[in-house]
Amino acid sequence: MSDLPLHKIHDTLPPGVDTFDVFIAGSGPIGATYARLLVDQGYHVCMVETGDQGTRIPAAHKKNEIEYKKDIDRFVRVIQGALSIASVPSSTANMVLSDPSSWRAEDPNAPINAMGSNPRQKVHNNLPGEAVTRCVGGMSTHWTCSTPEFLAGLERPKFCDDEKTDSAEWKALYECARRMIGTSDTQFDQSIRHNVVLKALQAAYPDRGVKPLPLACHTTEDDIEWHAADNIYGDMFTNPNKMNGDGTRRGVFKLLPNTLCTKLHLAGQTLPTDPDPEQIYVAEVRDLKAMLQHQKSSDFHIRAKIFVLAAGAIGTPQILANSGFGGTRETDKPQLIPRLGFGITEQPMTFCQVVLRQNLVRKFLIASSQCANDSVKVEDIANLSDKPDWWKEAVTKHKKDHPNDSLPIPFMDKEPQVTIPVSAERPWHVQVHRDAFSYGEVGPLVDARVVVDLRFFGMQKSVPENRIIFETDVRDAYGMPQPTFEYQPTQEHAAEATRMMNDMTDVANKLGGYLPGAGPQFMAPGLALHLGGSIRVGNDPNTTVANYHSQVWGFNNLYVAGNGLIPTPFAANPTLTSMCFAIRAAQKIHTQLSKTPRTMPPAPEHKMERTPESWFKWAKDRSDPNFPKHEKEPYEVISF
Repeated sequence: MSDLPLHKIHDTLPPGVDTFDVFIAGSGPIGATYARLLVDQGYHVCMVETGDQGTRIPAAHKKNEIEYKKDIDRFVRVIQGALSIASVPSSTANMVLSDPSSWRAEDPNAPINAMGSNPRQKVHNNLPGEAVTRCVGGMSTHWTCSTPEFLAGLERPKFCDDEKTDSAEWKALYECARRMIGTSDTQFDQSIRHNVVLKALQAAYPDRGVKPLPLACHTTEDDIEWHAADNIYGDMFTNPNKMNGDGTRRGVFKLLPNTLCTKLHLAGQTLPTDPDPEQIYVAEVRDLKAMLQHQKSSDFHIRAKIFVLAAGAIGTPQILANSGFGGTRETDKPQLIPRLGFGITEQPMTFCQVVLRQNLVRKFLIASSQCANDSVKVEDIANLSDKPDWWKEAVTKHKKDHPNDSLPIPFMDKEPQVTIPVSAERPWHVQVHRDAFSYGEVGPLVDARVVVDLRFFGMQKSVPENRIIFETDVRDAYGMPQPTFEYQPTQEHAAEATRMMNDMTDVANKLGGYLPGAGPQFMAPGLALHLGGSIRVGNDPNTTVANYHSQVWGFNNLYVAGNGLIPTPFAANPTLTSMCFAIRAAQKIHTQLSKTPRTMPPAPEHKMERTPESWFKWAKDRSDPNFPKHEKEPYEVISF
């Protein structure tokens, strides 16, 4: 173990306590889930986050700011600014079109080795769209808030072979996760555009389960409040002495922004062949502000009993690789985690934007056969005779306030949010909506009220050839091992991607014509930002990184978290499922911290133990002081 000082954060612990119960790297929704559950049980938790606090409320969704509610396309720039591409192949140092007198490398094939480029990355097997976000709240500060559940038998991992027990466990976990993040599928019920698109697709595809997209959000009068990791933290920053339903006072919770977890240190130097599980003693962290200010000390240790890495599907294995546990090209050395980075998955993605068909804008579709026949008598969208009161009031007010507007749709009418779920016959997840991503802005030349985005997400099963390698001799901008991707879609899933594209064009044609410049296209691999499998879980230590309690094989007190855990192919958004793993693992940590001694080696679950109902009671009982409340009270700017 290196000789570094303890971080001064230890001074905030209660008298007589010199060690945190739990150390967490990463402040996104998954790290927040661990923190909320464990702090509410009275445990002392220290969390570090590489990035800064970028919102008034820590970890809040930036899309809730008024300027982006007024112009959603401007939020595209926010997302682009928040994302850092994970691996950029180096180009040659000589630029063909540069001034002839400009500097040129003597070797015309010499690559650029500037920070941010990766000379080891090949173009043909890269994930060029894969990126990371470094800030308090992580990607939840700019995500789409889509929180569907995985399809059993296809996407959803199996804790055990007994389907009844497995389904019961997932049902309880999903219910708890939905409550924590505030998922709903009714928040857009009073949207004209949402109802038009929803009913059009339900009529066109009656057997595909077209329904509202489950989203983490809630309505506030005429507006939508988007949820993020701050909804999971709840009042942890403003009510540190809160008592839970059992009368237990919250433990100390400290969040250190601008603090990078660089590596973990073992308590001893036992060999990987030693049958006794390894014990992490301290986490090594770097105060990035102190480093930039050239202060004498910027690297410190944080001591804890349990260590949780929730730094993302790239950041988590990166820390483990930098700790010397595996995931590098140095295969000649013993590795504590030999399967680190093997078997990654990603989601092939297709995208287009359509301008709604005239008869959909002008009329309210009631049968699929009427979609292509304007002569059929259907109801005018502005014919209010049988519309619900909210519809009548919205259109009447809009026409009164804006008599020259050619569209009878209020300017602040909520966007459509529709999904066609994954199925065995069509193994892809469909989102039909109008939202901001890192691409797909409409621009000022078309009325955004009649534009709809179509995003189709495919899946890829885990194969060992698809992997992420961390280079020990190439460093990223933060001085950590540079990730290099080796990824190719399997033939099976490549064929599925073609079918998915054909399906998207069929759905698009039911709704309208393509927006110029936004026709059907495959997006860059990795752009879905749903990388999986890098720290995959399972029951076999020879093929996975951790067990189904997220405890790393061979370690007593090390847990991993996030989308990288998921061992199965998946097309739907993974956040809710990753939260389920965190809820389950947090209960295991609670059990471990309650034992004397705390030694609990990871083991396969040949006979699954259900998570106790008592672990979920706070999420079901509205009278419980910790029951999630997502309508926030305004409060002052929070600093750490």
